[in-house]
Amino acid sequence: MKTYPFLAVFICLCVNTAAQEYSFKYGKITPDELRMTLYEPEPDAPAVFIYDDTDIHYSFGNSIQLLCYRTVKIKVFKDEGVKWGDVAIDFGNYQLSKEVVSRIDAAAYNLVDGKTVKTQLKRQNIFEEVLDEHTKRLKFSIPEVRAGTVIEYRYLLTSDFIGQIPDVDVQHAIPVVRSTAQISIPEYFTHHIHTRGYLTLPVKKELENGGAAGFSGFSYTNTKYICNIDRVPSLRKEPYVWHLDDFRAGLEFEINGLEIPGSLYKSFTRTWADVYESLDRSEFGRYADIRNPFKDEVAAIVARNADDERRQLHEILKFVQSRIAWDGTYRLTPESSPHAAVDKGRGDSGSINFILAAALRDAGFKPEIILLNPRSAGRLPLTHATDRIRTFVLRTKLKSGETVYLDATDLHSDVNVLPTQLLVDHARLYSPEHPFENWINLSSPAQSVVLSQITARLTEEGELECTETDTETNQAAYDLSRRYSRSENHDTFVQEYEQRAGITISELTVDGLNTAKARMKLNFRKPVDSGGNFLYICPTIVPFIEKNPFTSQKRQLPVEFSYPYRYRIIVSLMLPEGYTVEELPKSQRLSACNEGIACTMQLQQQGALMQCLFEFDLSRIIFPATEYTDLSAFYGFVMDMCNSRIVLKKS
Repeated sequence: MKTYPFLAVFICLCVNTAAQEYSFKYGKITPDELRMTLYEPEPDAPAVFIYDDTDIHYSFGNSIQLLCYRTVKIKVFKDEGVKWGDVAIDFGNYQLSKEVVSRIDAAAYNLVDGKTVKTQLKRQNIFEEVLDEHTKRLKFSIPEVRAGTVIEYRYLLTSDFIGQIPDVDVQHAIPVVRSTAQISIPEYFTHHIHTRGYLTLPVKKELENGGAAGFSGFSYTNTKYICNIDRVPSLRKEPYVWHLDDFRAGLEFEINGLEIPGSLYKSFTRTWADVYESLDRSEFGRYADIRNPFKDEVAAIVARNADDERRQLHEILKFVQSRIAWDGTYRLTPESSPHAAVDKGRGDSGSINFILAAALRDAGFKPEIILLNPRSAGRLPLTHATDRIRTFVLRTKLKSGETVYLDATDLHSDVNVLPTQLLVDHARLYSPEHPFENWINLSSPAQSVVLSQITARLTEEGELECTETDTETNQAAYDLSRRYSRSENHDTFVQEYEQRAGITISELTVDGLNTAKARMKLNFRKPVDSGGNFLYICPTIVPFIEKNPFTSQKRQLPVEFSYPYRYRIIVSLMLPEGYTVEELPKSQRLSACNEGIACTMQLQQQGALMQCLFEFDLSRIIFPATEYTDLSAFYGFVMDMCNSRIVLKKS
């Protein structure tokens, strides 16, 4: 077999890039690297990877193992870049198979009085912690890391999971001068390679000879994938992105099976049927049929709402939420029986929703489990099945045939109203009997609408006296409940609303919090802009938007809004005697991105009564980067529309 020295990943040379000398050899730090104060392509970066090298290949000995070498050099520029000296490596640990992290070497290099001072990582500064029953995390902090430091570290991950090649991240939150990766896969492994992210990765494919002395000296051919790329830009956080890692440039490998001459074929392919079968045999499958600890309470709810299924669902959901508080963690399979969460009055997402499912079954419903990852954990992959699933929600049908979704973690949720984190476009039905059902889109369980009705009177003193009633349904009601709960108290909520809208509120009430339909009523006053004998009034009293949220010249990532919604504002403005309309904004309708987003404003005058109808309709929530220019221009036009003014003249 061809041997792989620990650092023989590529020929390590000192090179000169844009008058800056870098070394890509471990342990060799150049004077330029120590003196450099910024990375010219991204001068505001807090740090930069000088190189990031990954070498993955298989080892044939008494058993087959997967060896993953990682070697890194980082230059720190600012205090906020010091965190790159804190390293965490996750690894698996099962009864028969495990991963081991070894050959850890790390050091910090600093320029002190013109001399290079090296500080080595000590073994006592390496720690392990348990994340869950199958995952551990190795952590170490390289000492003496500060602005100006050059960091180096390397390690080896040895894995028994030969059917799971780790993903290779080419892109990071800071830029990379040079990224190199090579992955060698023996011919006996059938496999596929996938690239992810918006960067075009130069992946080369080569064949090389290999051998395995421990296996009677047989030889084989390796398929080697090589990805070398310079000047990788940082993956920067942009607004309106659910999970940044969904777009990180990198390589993914899918190992389908292993067939060594003289041995039986071993399949590594996992279908969704395999995942469901595995879940069915685990504690998850047992908890899916758990008994209901609230039989009497559920029976009473059903009895008093015998003719209203939706009301039954609402009350059962709220009852379970009142008895088990969510601890803030998403777990597909609870750490212990969900009944333990009932006893404690507190539990994870799996515990709470298993109890909710049991209560629904006793009420005569047939809840189904929908598997998903919250937005913060990244989407479930479309290309292959996975058991890396974080949580689930429930789905059931009413007698009318309507399908509804429920989740009991968030107190602000309701029937068909899910936490925003769970409004994902990739979810799967857990069904061992029917594993081939298509993907489920949970991004909009029900239409969300805001109806804002405003009656305004212009006083002779040139001030607006207004009464507003906002009716918000489904996810819009959820958002209102969240905003209200985050305020310290009612008065704080009112003050925050006043500051945001530029108004003075005399009275505000909110009803229907934590339900699918909330209503807010308020009385307020708003000053009017004036100049000479002219007054200038916003047609919607308070502008729907005042600034364009998309002002960047270009964007690499898609725009992902929270959920589809329709916002409708109806304004009736009464003018006093002595005022005439000098100018009215033009009625118009705008749309963009194949009607994925639209806005309409209509104005009319009937004597002293001015009426305005404003509608904003977001019917699609994901807009690819190719539509960004149109989306930005659309919001620019809407901003202009919202900032237009009715011009009144005082006689």
